[in-house]
Amino acid sequence: MEMLNKEEKDKLDEIVKYITESSDYKKMIKYKEKVSENKELLDLINEVKSLQKKYIRSKKEENIKKELDSKISLLEKYDEFVIYNYYLDKVNTNLELVKEKINNYFDKLFNEELI
Repeated sequence: MEMLNKEEKDKLDEIVKYITESSDYKKMIKYKEKVSENKELLDLINEVKSLQKKYIRSKKEENIKKELDSKISLLEKYDEFVIYNYYLDKVNTNLELVKEKINNYFDKLFNEELI
């Protein structure tokens, strides 16, 4: 069952295009690719992920937390990682704003119809 007609799909495509053609999104992708090309950095990211899981499972043991913090500080020495995260945050913020506007639109639309 199709929930959206062609016009509605086109409007959503416009929103997606607006996001994916933004300079922040393009920069995020550029730096994501740089991160993915750096094996040493990828290995460090995987170590951090593993330590995060280990830390949570250990009920937050202090020695694991220290090791985790140490690895995170190493991550922050990679410019491409820092810049990628900066643009990722900006894109996510923009996505949240779009989501909020859409939710407000529907909320207003449905609340007005009920009155």
